[in-house]
This record gives sequence, C-alpha cells and structure tokens, in this order.
Amino acid sequence: MGALQVFLGLYATVLPFAILAAWLALSLWDIARRTSDESLARGAAVGWTLGVLFVPVVGPAGYLVGGSSLPRWLSATFVGGGIVAFLVVTALTGGFSAAG
Repeated sequence: MGALQVFLGLYATVLPFAILAAWLALSLWDIARRTSDESLARGAAVGWTLGVLFVPVVGPAGYLVGGSSLPRWLSATFVGGGIVAFLVVTALTGGFSAAG
C-alpha cells in the first residue's frame, strides 16, 4: 500500500465529517443571525435548528439550499461543492484500491 493510497484513504474517511461540520456551523450561524435580527420567527428557528441537528446530512443541506438567507448561488456552491469533493475523493480512492 503506497503513501498516496494511505493519504487518500484517510482523507476519504475524514472528509464527510468535515463537510458535515461546515454545513452545520454555517446553518446554525445563519439561523442565529436571522433570529437575532428578527427576520426568522422563533418557532421557525426552533424547527430549523432541530432539523439541522437531528437529521444528519439532509437537515443542514436542506436548510442551506431551501431556507437560508445566503444568496442562492453561495448556498448551492457550499452544498454542491461538498458533494462533488466527496465524490471525487471517493472515486480516486476506489480507483487506487482497484489498481493496487
């Protein structure tokens, strides 16, 4: 097993958690900001927060794409970029493990 395979394997293991952490942080930050400037009702904020925290991947991604106050292109870039990065690393890891 080469060093590149080990590196990509480790990266493929850690990357989903890093993506989820980034989505969670951004979602919770936006919910808190919108609640403090009163552009989001308290009940809606509680609902979004529970959804973001208790529905692991779909909650934060759904909030960023559907409920966020961020520009639509920025939200789509965060979510789509995370998915594409994960798929690329997974494909590279699978290709190296099949070749070696």
